[in-house]
Amino acid sequence: MEDRISELPDEILSHILTMLSMKDVLKTSILSRRWCNVWSLRRDLCFDFLNVFGIENELNLDMSRHEFAKRVDQFVKKFKGIDIDSFLVNFKLDCEQSSTVNQWIRFAVARRVGKIDLLFLGSPCTHRTTERDYFKLDFALFLETDVSALNHLRLENCLVRNPINCDFTPFKNLRYLSLEDSKLDETFVESLLSNCPRLEELCLFFCEFKSSMPKIVSSSLRHLKVPGCYYEYNNLYGVDVNLILLDCLKLVSLELDFVELASLEEGLDTLNFNTPMLKSIEFSVSSKMELNTFVPLCATFFPELEIMHVTAFAMDTSSLKLTQPLKHLKELNLIIYIDAEVEYDLLWILNILQVCPLLQKLSIMFRHPNLSKKQKDIRDVEVFFHGEVKVIELRGCVGNWYETEFVMNVLKYAHKLEQIVVSPYWKGVDSLDWESNPEWFESGRERMIEKLRCEEVEKEKLVFL
Repeated sequence: MEDRISELPDEILSHILTMLSMKDVLKTSILSRRWCNVWSLRRDLCFDFLNVFGIENELNLDMSRHEFAKRVDQFVKKFKGIDIDSFLVNFKLDCEQSSTVNQWIRFAVARRVGKIDLLFLGSPCTHRTTERDYFKLDFALFLETDVSALNHLRLENCLVRNPINCDFTPFKNLRYLSLEDSKLDETFVESLLSNCPRLEELCLFFCEFKSSMPKIVSSSLRHLKVPGCYYEYNNLYGVDVNLILLDCLKLVSLELDFVELASLEEGLDTLNFNTPMLKSIEFSVSSKMELNTFVPLCATFFPELEIMHVTAFAMDTSSLKLTQPLKHLKELNLIIYIDAEVEYDLLWILNILQVCPLLQKLSIMFRHPNLSKKQKDIRDVEVFFHGEVKVIELRGCVGNWYETEFVMNVLKYAHKLEQIVVSPYWKGVDSLDWESNPEWFESGRERMIEKLRCEEVEKEKLVFL
């Protein structure tokens, strides 16, 4: 049979190879020397379970670690490309493979790689365990050669060894840095920040620090995420660490854990935030006091805030009262975890609306909703008025009295409201939960339709999903 494929130009063959797994790409190298040269034109190198082993294999982690490292190493040693754009490893590796991984890092940096992702939890094929087994990573490896081309670095499940007296200035072009489920020294982060004049996004997800959260000081940072960070107390349990000092004049978005404070005054005395351009914030609260404290702090520290995401864990919201206005807030997203033992009252959300005079979109999602056994009479809140909100989404509704009460009051007193979406279904990653029991959620939808059908409301604004 005539080989017509080999007659194609290198550019087309290289594009064909980008659609093959690394396992199959390696097989092409036995066809001819030309094929070996062609797959070396590949600039994005991705090594994960499916790419290396294929979908037909079952994972035996102890056996697979060695085989995974062997196959990736085989590819790396045969690769003849001069430059690469990205290098990704997504597999649960440990210290036995450290010397091999070190060679991969040297290989990528030597080829002026722009993006490195080293994800040593290996999701979704492997999962976290109670016993931490960090991959020990010597950060000095990145500095052995020129890393000026590196603009993206993501590390997961790493024990980052902080180079002593190390010069981080070679990271001058780094724009994105993410450290996830890793253990590191806060001074390491502070030193790195001070030498990354172009860094725009920093993510510290569930990191273990030595004793405290690092001071975040940067003249270039625009996006910051620092949820779930902690330090280990007496090798027994984790103690949450909170962001205390933040000096980033260009920061526009922030995700953090709530700082536990007794009062607004304590917050003003304790926190040192200098972020005058912040537009978006995301945080969680678990008590009425936390919400009463942190929302006014947002109004004080972030005067230009336009978007707020709040996750409220099961909490009593009775007598919640906010007074300090969020003058520029335009979008508010609330995720409310429902507890069958807690009595709910959604009128506190009307209070939030009142302190956000320019709000245009409100999105509320109830997580794990239950149909309350204690249904109450609907109240009319005559004092409520809002002149700007146009769209409201209410998800996770299953026919509770407080859901109906909220919808009716908003329809009556939000004069510019164009649409209110009412649905039992959740968004995003939660979709699998309601798909597992569609009849229950559909019955919740029908209850909401029935309850609002007989009410004197502007039904043309109601949308049921």
